[in-house]
Amino acid sequence: MTIAPLFLLYDYSFLPPGVADAGAALALAETAGVVCSDEFLLHPDPYPTRADWCLARVAATEARLAACDPAMPTLLVNHFPLIRKPTEVLRHQEFALWCGTAASADWPVRYRASAVVYGHLHIPRTIHADGVRHQEVPLGYPREWQHWGKPDPLLREVFPAGGRP
Repeated sequence: MTIAPLFLLYDYSFLPPGVADAGAALALAETAGVVCSDEFLLHPDPYPTRADWCLARVAATEARLAACDPAMPTLLVNHFPLIRKPTEVLRHQEFALWCGTAASADWPVRYRASAVVYGHLHIPRTIHADGVRHQEVPLGYPREWQHWGKPDPLLREVFPAGGRP
């Protein structure tokens, strides 16, 4: 199996339902008071915007994945989910803007993923999409541990013993 750390970002393409473009989605999020702190803390330098930085990461990562052995399954690992579906449970759909890029939506199938692992949403769960398991394994923030407790176990099995990838 090829374990592929992706290092992708977000590009505002996970739009809330009924919103046509990123500009309208950002305005809607601001009106709703749902703006990710990344807007203030994550600087895109040397790229002009975070979306441009994301586009560069997508291109570089896509080239790396395309160079992998096509007979080998992959484990795709990223901070953000690769598909929009995991964000559908968010209380504030406006926040999905800061949760990934639609450019990676077909990667789990195209790059033969046995599983996709991510943690950005801080909602530990497993979903399946197009026959691929998407497993959220967040550590979370200490302030979240006060409410929910520390993740137990801290280390998560992606492929349980005796199971198949």
